Amino acid sequence: MNKVVLFLHGYGANGNDLIGLKDHIDNPNNSILFESPNAPEACPLNYFGYQWFELAERTPEEIYLGLKKSYKYLEKILEDIIKKHNTSYENIVLIGFSQGAMLSAYYGLTSDVKMGGVISLSGALPQDILNEIPVINTKQKFSIFHGKSDSVVPFHRSQELHDFLLLKKIKSNLILEDNCDHGISMQAIEEMKNKVNEWLS
Repeated sequence: MNKVVLFLHGYGANGNDLIGLKDHIDNPNNSILFESPNAPEACPLNYFGYQWFELAERTPEEIYLGLKKSYKYLEKILEDIIKKHNTSYENIVLIGFSQGAMLSAYYGLTSDVKMGGVISLSGALPQDILNEIPVINTKQKFSIFHGKSDSVVPFHRSQELHDFLLLKKIKSNLILEDNCDHGISMQAIEEMKNKVNEWLS
């Protein structure tokens, strides 16, 4: 059965933004397939970019409503990937950056399917949302990365997500990197590579 890594880009970006990360993942015999789709909505702030959901006010209420809507988008993407590549949820690792990380974490917690794993890069769910969501899947595995100098998404959100997961007895690994802004550092890439190889071995 085929193994797949699905990248979810950030707000205002597109599928090309993350697909280059595949070059950092060990892929003997091309046994891992990579997908990096555009989010379904055009982003009003970037002519060439897309959004998983609107971020006009950036309030927990707006984000929660957006996550509920984009959950359905992601569910359809995953169903199409499973059909296209003859695979299963457990053979798919979800890697999200920023807004894509928020959606990845939300899907991983509230879906009744078990992914191969979820990697969250520089994005996490606000505590208000964590307190509200119905956690269905306590068997999901997470790896979380965030730069402590992030000027877009406060790094404490990833710490809160990690603490929340541990409280729910969900496996989670957290890396907080000093002097790293809103991006994907070499340390994050190394952790991503290690987790993909571990989860899809």
